[in-house]
Order: sequence, then structure tokens, then C-alpha cells
Amino acid sequence: MIDPSDRFWVVGEQVMGNLHTGQVIDWDQRRWYTVKGPLSLIPPDGDVDIDILKRYVGQLGQTVQSITVDDKGLLIKVSSDPEDDRTLTTNYPRLAAAPSLQDCLTVQLSQLTEEDRFGPNVDLVSYMDGPSTSNLVVFKYFTIYQTRPYIWNELHLTKSLPKHPNILPFDRVVVSGAESRVVGFTTPYIPNGTIEQNKDRIFKISWLQQLLDVVDYLNFDLGIVHQDIAPRNLLIDPKTDRLLLFDFDRAAHVGGPRLLPERNDVSGVIFTLYEIVSRDDHFRRVEHQEQDPNEVLILESWPVKCQLDCEVGEFRKLLNEWVQRRKRQDAEPPKNVDFTPDIPDEPPASPIIIGTDDSGEPIWGDDLIQRRQDALKSQKLIISWERPPVQLAPIE
Repeated sequence: MIDPSDRFWVVGEQVMGNLHTGQVIDWDQRRWYTVKGPLSLIPPDGDVDIDILKRYVGQLGQTVQSITVDDKGLLIKVSSDPEDDRTLTTNYPRLAAAPSLQDCLTVQLSQLTEEDRFGPNVDLVSYMDGPSTSNLVVFKYFTIYQTRPYIWNELHLTKSLPKHPNILPFDRVVVSGAESRVVGFTTPYIPNGTIEQNKDRIFKISWLQQLLDVVDYLNFDLGIVHQDIAPRNLLIDPKTDRLLLFDFDRAAHVGGPRLLPERNDVSGVIFTLYEIVSRDDHFRRVEHQEQDPNEVLILESWPVKCQLDCEVGEFRKLLNEWVQRRKRQDAEPPKNVDFTPDIPDEPPASPIIIGTDDSGEPIWGDDLIQRRQDALKSQKLIISWERPPVQLAPIE
């Protein structure tokens, strides 16, 4: 089940006079809701819209599009009028328009059976691979245009990475409909949760060594920076007892436009080990530009709140030696790498007529983003992502 703290997201807001209108996505249902109320109750740039929706979402029917509250937050209007549907659809590129994906195995969205909901746009699913083999995989996808480029880049990088014992491998491209529109991809499911989730595991120093090794491999052998090293992105394969790194949606080429120095992997490893040992992530609860890994390294002692297979000093010694070596290596000129993953630009959206000018001539645009009701009126095929909720009660 999706963590209640991650379930809702304010995707847009408007203010007209004293009326605040916000669009909130419920990732559990993959539904858009419009929340209206007085500006005195719902100030801009806040999450009051979410608090209001949390209070009432369990009482709303599956056709509700909009709710309105008074200045005390009490529900005064509920609308199921389709014209109040503010859901935006996004363009999904055709598989045929993506030469870079032609060598990938595919699975149809309709063939996936939901088993669990891990997070926003991340599900545990299964599909049949042949008459008697069921594959359990993690499905990562996009339902809004804001996450489209991240999924596109991660899909291509993940499927291009050489096989490595400490990197979660690629499984299949997920496509939808007769046009085989690309909606996401799958990776193998590794049970027992991430290192962040499973706090009963004894953390081994060999896993730390594997993390250091795979980061070096990515940075120096492949010229890739993960940019999101964290306990939530680390798994332990129970079959091999090996650490696995996943979630490459923030990854970038060394020297590339997506590279952010403040998200470097050395800092990520330092914070990650401290968070595993201490279960304290406050050093990263600030903007990336303000995070200072030296604050962690210079601590005289680390509070040990987890089980370790050796003294914490051994972990710190291994980490410190690696950090010092990385400082020397990072100061050297970068070496040439042979790894050049094929990450093309996203295929352009289809041209459509979005209106007419004063002379009656059509105005052309693209369908990268379109209001769902407008798409339906023009008889355009859309992907319906909505699903019943798992949690119905008011959410604290």
C-alpha cells in the first residue's frame, strides 16, 4: 500500500478573488480531484488542499470530480459533472517511433495484474510468461507529463546498463493498446523490502563494500552518476546475499546537462551509511545545495540504532578510506569510457488542431498535454488509469 504521506500531490492551483481552487492527485486511485474553498482557509503554495481531501476522500463516490468547502473546512458541495474534470492526459510515444526500444521485450498493460501499490506510479504486478510461468515484477510508469522525461530516460539507461551483480536489471517495456504506446517498464521484484523499509536486517560490511564498488563502477567505468543514493534505493537479494542498486530516474552522464554536483554519489554514500546506522536522516532534510557530508564525517561518534555485523568503527574506517581515495581520483582528469547508452529525445507528440484563427484557419499544436474531457470530445483514445482505492477511511 502507498504510504499515506506520499498518497496525495498538489499538481496545480488557481486563485480568483477570494476563491482558491486546487487540483490534487490521489496516487492510490490515480484520480484527479478539484478542491475549492475560501482563500482564508486555503492559502496558496500550501498543502491545505491535501488536508481537506484526506478528510473526505473516503466518503466520495467514484464519479466525484470536485468538492467545495466553507471557511471552516466543512463540505458544502460535491460535483460529479464531467465538465468539472480537470484531469490532464499526456502523450505516450508509439513503440514504432522509438528505434531505441525495438530490441526490448514488451508486455501489454492489459496483461499486468496488480498485486500491490508501492508508491506514486510504482506498482507490484505479475504477468504470465508462457502458459504456466508467472513473473512478479515492479512496474514503473507515468500518468502525468511532468514525470514523462524521467521515466523515458530511466527506461533507456536501465535497459542499456551492462549486467552487474549489484545493479537491478531491466525486464520489459510496458506498452498499451493496438498502437503499442510506451507507458513504462518493469524490473524484477526483490522481496523483503528496501534497506530503508526492512529494519530487522543485520547490515553487513560486505554490503557497504559492494555499494562502494558499484558506485565506482558507475562513475568511472560507465561515466554515470546515480544522483540518488539512499537506503530507499537499495535492496538485498535473498538468493545471492548481494546488495542491489536501483531507481536511476535521476541518473546523469558525467559532464552531461542533467548532472548536479550537489547530488554527487560520494556524498550520497556518506549520508546513506549514516542513515542506515543511525536511522537519522536530518542531514538530508534540507535543499541539496545546503547538504554537507563533512558534518557526518567529523562526528566523533555515530548513534547505532541498527544491527551491524561488526563494530561501527569498521564501517566508518572503510568509508573514510574510500572517501579519501575518491578525492584523489576525482581530482584526476576523467578517463575515456566506452559506455554510451542510447537515450534519444522523446518522440514528438502528434500534431492536432487546437482551434481556429480569426479567418477560420486551423491552429495546430501537439497533444503532449490535453484536458481529458477535450480529448474524449474529439474521440481520441486515452489511457484510463483510475482504479478503486485501497484505503477508504479518513487519512490522518
